Amino acid sequence: MRKLLLLVGLFCASEVANAQYYNIPFLNAGQNPGGVNPDGENPYPAAANVGWTNIWNGDATATPEYSSEKSIPFAFKFNGTSVTKYTPSNFGSISFDAGTPSVIPTAFSNITLPSAQIPDNSVCVLGIKPQSLVSGTTTYQSAVMSKTYGTTGKRQHWIWFNFFSEANINSGWTYWAIVLEETTNNIYIVDMKTLCVNAGNLCTNNVKMSLGIQVNSTTAYNVVGSPNVAAQQITANIFTAADNSYYQFLPGNQPAKDLSGVKVTMTPFLMLNQAPFTCKATFFNNGTDKITSADVNYSVNGGAVETGAASSVGISTFGTQELSSPVKWTPSAVGIYTLKIWASNLNGVADENLKNDTTTFVLNVVDKFAPRKILNEIFTSSTCGPCVAGNANYLKVTNGLTQHSTIKYQVNWPGTGDPYCTQEVRDRVSFYGINSVPRMEVDGGWDGNASSFTSALYDQFNAKPSFLEITGAVSLTWKNKVTADITLNPLVNFASNNLKLFAVITEGTTFFNKKSNGEKEFEDVTKKIMPSSTGMVLSPMTKSTSVSKSLNFTFNGNYRLPLDGSTAQHINNSTENSIETWDDLSVVVFVQDATTKEVLQSETFPIALTSVEAIEQGINLYPNPANDMFNINVGALASEKANVTVTNAQGQIVYNGSLVNGNAQISVANLSEGMYMVSVQSGSKNLNTKMVVRH
Repeated sequence: MRKLLLLVGLFCASEVANAQYYNIPFLNAGQNPGGVNPDGENPYPAAANVGWTNIWNGDATATPEYSSEKSIPFAFKFNGTSVTKYTPSNFGSISFDAGTPSVIPTAFSNITLPSAQIPDNSVCVLGIKPQSLVSGTTTYQSAVMSKTYGTTGKRQHWIWFNFFSEANINSGWTYWAIVLEETTNNIYIVDMKTLCVNAGNLCTNNVKMSLGIQVNSTTAYNVVGSPNVAAQQITANIFTAADNSYYQFLPGNQPAKDLSGVKVTMTPFLMLNQAPFTCKATFFNNGTDKITSADVNYSVNGGAVETGAASSVGISTFGTQELSSPVKWTPSAVGIYTLKIWASNLNGVADENLKNDTTTFVLNVVDKFAPRKILNEIFTSSTCGPCVAGNANYLKVTNGLTQHSTIKYQVNWPGTGDPYCTQEVRDRVSFYGINSVPRMEVDGGWDGNASSFTSALYDQFNAKPSFLEITGAVSLTWKNKVTADITLNPLVNFASNNLKLFAVITEGTTFFNKKSNGEKEFEDVTKKIMPSSTGMVLSPMTKSTSVSKSLNFTFNGNYRLPLDGSTAQHINNSTENSIETWDDLSVVVFVQDATTKEVLQSETFPIALTSVEAIEQGINLYPNPANDMFNINVGALASEKANVTVTNAQGQIVYNGSLVNGNAQISVANLSEGMYMVSVQSGSKNLNTKMVVRH
C-alpha cells in the first residue's frame, strides 16, 4: 500500500514514529532563511554577479532535462545519509542519487509527490517551466544558478530557479530556490517572486506548485496544499527578500514543545523619561502542542536575567504571538543597549529545542526626538488611466495636512509615457523595483497602489518619531541656479555607512505634459535630483553634531517640451530644461538608507526669490486668463532686445515676436482655450510663465 506522509500540522502516533522530515511554513517572512543571503533577486547573468555559477540556461522551447552533477561545498546529510553531490534539473528539482537520474517527467508540470516520474532522494519545486522574454534589445531566458553564502559551519548553498514561468500565469515569471544548510542539514524551499503578466499587463492569476521532498516512490514529505501551493505575493516585482516566504524542512520528528524567538517587538528608540519599559517579543510555535503557558526572560547587555510568567498565552502549532515580560526595565541613562529575550517553561516543562529560543535587539535610549515629515514618492504617468484615481485619492488623503513631502515621478510607460520622464526618474524606478503605476512609496517602507493610500497609513507613518532634524534655505539666483544650503542635526548616533542625502527639485503644477489619460494638470513633478539620482553619501553622524551640506544645480538653455517619455526625448539639463514656471519650484530634501530604503526624515523648501533675483525673474501677464488680448511686461528688459514665444500644450509655437521697451501686446482671439507657455529670451535671461486662454 502506498504510503504518503503529509505534514498537516499535527501527526498521528504512527506517522511521528516513521517521519524523517517535517516542515515549518514561514509565510510572508520578509527575509531569506537565516538572513545569510543578502543578494538581490535578479543575479542573471552569473558572470556579472560575484560568486554565482550558471548551471543551466534556456528558453520556452526547452524540454525537461538534467544538468551535470554538482558538488555540495560542505558536509551534508540527506535523510540521515551523507551526500556530496546533487543533480539539478530545469523542471524544478535536485536529486541526491548518484549521476544522472534514470527517470524524468514527460512535461513541465506540478506533479503530485511521490511520483514514478521523479527520482528518489529529490527536493522539488515542480510546476515551473522555462520561458523567454524580449524587452527592447535584451532577451531574458530562464536560468538555474547556484551560490554558497555564509561562514564555515553556517553556510548555505542556494540552487536558484531564476525567471521561469508557470502554466497559470501566462507570460509572467516566478522565482524559487532550494537551499541546503550546513551543520543543521536543514533544507529550505524559498518563494521569492511571482508575477502574472498577460499581453504586457499585470493579472491576478497565481501559480500551482508541488513543493516537497521525495525519498522514494512511496514516501514523500509535502508542503501543505501540494501540488497546488500558491505563491504568497503576486502584486509587486520586488527584487529583494522583503516579500519572501519559505518552507523549512528539518530532519527528524517534530518536537511537542518548541517556541522559537522571531523578533523583539519594541521600537528601536525609547525616550528615557518614559521608562520603565515592557520587554516583549514575538514567538513562533514549532511544536505539535499548543502552548498555553510560558515564562518570558530577558537580559540587558549580558546582565542579570529577569524572568516572569507571560499572561494570556495561546500559541497553536505554526502560530505566532507576542509575549511580554511582567518585569519592566528601567535603563540607567541615555545610550545603546543590547536586549536578549527568550521563552521557557512551556506548559510547565522545558523547551525541547534550545537552539532557536533567543532573539536579540539593539535599543537606543534617547532624550529627544523630532516630529516626522513623511516622504511620499508617487510613480505616475499622463498615459496611465488608473493614475487618475491614484492621484485624486492622494490629494484627498493629504488635503489640509502638512506633515509630509511629496515627489511625483512621471514614468516612461504605459504606451509612449509621460513627456517629463527623465533618466533620474527611471533610476528611482529601478531603485524601488517599480513595475506598475500608479505606485507609491511612503518613507521607503510602504509599497502600494496610490489608490490604496489611506489616512490611517498617513497617521501610522507620521506617528513614528524621527531622530533627525533637517533645516536650511533654498534659493534661485539669476541665470537659473538653484542652491540648497542644508543642515542635518542628528538627535542620536547614526553609525550606518549607507545613508544618503537627496535634494529633489519639483515644480508645483505643470500643464504641458498632458497626454492620454484625461489629466490636465500635474503636481509636484520631479525636474532634477541633486546632486544626482544616486544621492550624496553621508558619513556616520554623531548625536548633536550638525552636518552642513550645500547642493546646487544650474538649469541651462531654453524650455523644451519632449514628445513622449522615451529615452531619446529625455531632457538634457545641461543644455535645456522642462520648467514651465520658475516661481513655482520647491526642493524636497530627505535622508535615506540606501540598503533598507528607510527614509529617516524629509523637509520641503519652497524656493525663495529675493530682491534682485525676484525682479530679474519677473514677468507680468495681464489679464490672465485672457479672452482677446493679453499684455506682457518685463521691466528688467526695458533696455534690452528680447524675443517672445507662445507655445501650446502640444509644443507648437503659436506666436513669435519681440518686446518693445520690455512690453508686448498679443492677440489670443484665434487661439483655442487652454494653457500656453510664454517664454522670453534675451542675451542673458530665459524667463518662462503660463497663460490661460478662456473665451
